Amino acid sequence: MSYARTPMTGERPRKDQSDVALEQFHGQLCSAIMQLTDHDGEESPGFLDQRMGVGADWENRLKQALATCRVFVPIYNSRYFRREWCGREWDAFARRQEEQLRTRPYTGNAIIPVLWVGTQHLTLPPVAAKVQYAHPDLGKDYLQSGLYGLKQAGRHAKYRSIVWELAQMIVNVAQQTRLEPCDVELFKDLRNVFEGE
Repeated sequence: MSYARTPMTGERPRKDQSDVALEQFHGQLCSAIMQLTDHDGEESPGFLDQRMGVGADWENRLKQALATCRVFVPIYNSRYFRREWCGREWDAFARRQEEQLRTRPYTGNAIIPVLWVGTQHLTLPPVAAKVQYAHPDLGKDYLQSGLYGLKQAGRHAKYRSIVWELAQMIVNVAQQTRLEPCDVELFKDLRNVFEGE
């Protein structure tokens, strides 16, 4: 999962409510994926960098996750496309897909965007605009509000339904694309693909 943290403001000692909601979403998504697969559960089926311990080599850990994950799930909000590391993460996963396409030209795309806010709050850079995010099964409410918007509006049944649909999409894409792990050396000169397009 690739996302942009909400910056701390003022003297607020705790995480922003949206970051807590993102962690909850990640947990719910992983739980659904566990039900849809035979994943052994020794590690979480999804990676979220907030679970790295103090002193961890975060850059190397992110690159390792990007080199082995089967699906890339960017969380779209207004901040996402302005964060350098989000653009670098996208670049890493795109390189990995391109590497596999050299030998398996019909692999398919393994990027599944999640709308955290409604589309009216987003300005997509060209690289992101090429990836389908308006999944018909998720409905108009999802496009207008995004997952976080639905949760904030108390639309819990709709929110849960969309989380389940997203989990099914992720599992299907992982099974169809069968993206192979790569060497992290492929990521040695990552660039922010959201800039200068």
